[in-house]
Amino acid sequence: MSDLPDSRLARDLSVSAMRLNRRLRLRHSSDRLPVAHLSILTTLLREGPMTTGELAARERIKPPSVSRSSHALVESGLMCREPHPTDGRQVVLRLTDAGTATARQEVAAREIALAEQLDELTQQQRETLAAAARILTEIVERVD
Repeated sequence: MSDLPDSRLARDLSVSAMRLNRRLRLRHSSDRLPVAHLSILTTLLREGPMTTGELAARERIKPPSVSRSSHALVESGLMCREPHPTDGRQVVLRLTDAGTATARQEVAAREIALAEQLDELTQQQRETLAAAARILTEIVERVD
């Protein structure tokens, strides 16, 4: 990548996002679950029950990976499989009460970690980050 201003900004944003995500994942509240499982739980918490294929698309992973992870999550009592209401060949993945609690704890732990850092910023820095968050959300929604 060249050192054109947009290229450098893209590189800096990419590196910062990866580092932040990695640090938040390393601090996750549930040491007993792999990060991929926690990601599935938080996706289901945020978006509700869905099929394996829908979850794979949301997580941007292959359906067999979702199947393996969902099997482990079902065995651990954090998720359940229900018959699809219109397609007997599919199942719908849904969080159990324990899965919902675990996902909420994970989200809360990340929010607390970020809030602690935001407390150290000026009001202007927080406003800048709020605007950046809106812009990043727009970018994420456009990226395939």
